[in-house]
Amino acid sequence: MPLEKTEAVILKLFNWSESSRTVSLFSRDFGKITLVDKGGRRLISKRGRLVPFARLEITFYTSEKSAKGYVSETELIELFAFEKEGTLGRLAYASAACELLYHLLSDEQPQQPLYSFFISFLELTETVEKRSLPVLFIAFFLRLLSQLGYHPSLARCVGCGQEVRLPKGETGEIHFCPERGGIVCPSCQRPGEYYIPFSKENARLSVALQSASLNEATGLPIGYNDVTRLLEVLTDFVNYQTGISAPLKSLGFLEKLKNSRLTST
Repeated sequence: MPLEKTEAVILKLFNWSESSRTVSLFSRDFGKITLVDKGGRRLISKRGRLVPFARLEITFYTSEKSAKGYVSETELIELFAFEKEGTLGRLAYASAACELLYHLLSDEQPQQPLYSFFISFLELTETVEKRSLPVLFIAFFLRLLSQLGYHPSLARCVGCGQEVRLPKGETGEIHFCPERGGIVCPSCQRPGEYYIPFSKENARLSVALQSASLNEATGLPIGYNDVTRLLEVLTDFVNYQTGISAPLKSLGFLEKLKNSRLTST
């Protein structure tokens, strides 16, 4: 049974006995992997513990009798404690990012640039001002989709390919079709099709965030209504384009906090 070693972050844990569990990880060298953590639920472990929201060095071995590997040793590299103001919001956004990766990543397909991008997101989630958390997560969401081959069309109509013209003045709407994968101009819209209306500000922000780095995104001002609409667009887009209909529980938690200072600017 050969031993492998890699850096990884936990995406999800599944308890299946009083002492053991299965763990899904996003690893630097192997992509998403699923390992059995025998005895990992015990309070005392000779090999170290699997810690959520942390960079871990994982040593594991594979078995010819099972499709899953087994955890052999773990070592903590870096812990993201999210102790700065707004801890609950930081935890919720970090959890939502892990949920997205768990649902969207294919098994055992190395994604080293994406892994580095995810670590950068966790580092910024720990350090940025509380008001920057929503826009940081949306930027992560958009860039994650692009790196995985999904790329919502936010600047051009998905029907005719023409550049989208923002409405003049404060009124007027642009329409996003999750099923077709982007903005649809009035000439290309179809009766009975499902559209999500975009305000002028929604459209401007979405285009800016799609090309912004995570650091650049944290400097963009965004209000709660814009956050809500952009998250609705992206989650519906994912549901239609990937067939994954599982709701993001972490974002549901954020919805409950919408009137608190955790998600407001």
